Amino acid sequence: MTTLTRRTVLTAMMTLPFAHLARAASDRVSVGRNGIAMQGYDTHAYWITQSARPGSEAFVVQWRGVPWHFATAQDAEIFRADPDAYAPGFGAFCTRAMSLGKVVDGDPEVWRIHKDKLYLFARPIGGKHFDKGPEAMIAKAQKFWDALD
Repeated sequence: MTTLTRRTVLTAMMTLPFAHLARAASDRVSVGRNGIAMQGYDTHAYWITQSARPGSEAFVVQWRGVPWHFATAQDAEIFRADPDAYAPGFGAFCTRAMSLGKVVDGDPEVWRIHKDKLYLFARPIGGKHFDKGPEAMIAKAQKFWDALD
């Protein structure tokens, strides 16, 4: 028979949030509330228009078990041919949050492209911090991301 102590209960309570984070990151794609990668934004458009552009239900690619929407058939085909080239870093989760040891959905309207890789942030402040030291933030985020497997 196991006796529940205050320490046992507190330890269990502290590990539950991390179990959720590990599950969320192991899915490898932030789907938010709508179940669609990047909240339905076209991940290829950032390179073409240098802006966040909503995708369409008419142009969908299934990748990593979730739908990705695109504004045009051509964008969808380019992504389908090489999804790793256009998928956002850290599965569209917030890069800054990852660097701080947290899993938070990224906002497709708050983004940066660094060394040909798209990164999303939950809030504009994340992008501003990224601008001050992208390499350091990416390295910290990568370390946390890898630990979630």
